[in-house]
Amino acid sequence: MDDVRLLFRYVMYLIRWQLSTPILYICISFLPFNDDLSKTIIANLIGGLLFFWVDKFIFSKGSEIDVRIK
Repeated sequence: MDDVRLLFRYVMYLIRWQLSTPILYICISFLPFNDDLSKTIIANLIGGLLFFWVDKFIFSKGSEIDVRIK
């Protein structure tokens, strides 16, 4: 049963990882800097602020969903 929960968390993390791509793209596209490095650093900080809470939910004990194989 622990393997199923671990797999579920892994899949949730991969989905979260994919959701971060458009967020970073939007940030980089609209930041008014000419320097790509500055845009990337700020976009990653914004992503970290947003997805910290999502990761906290995914990896907390309270996020365990009753997954049963019937």
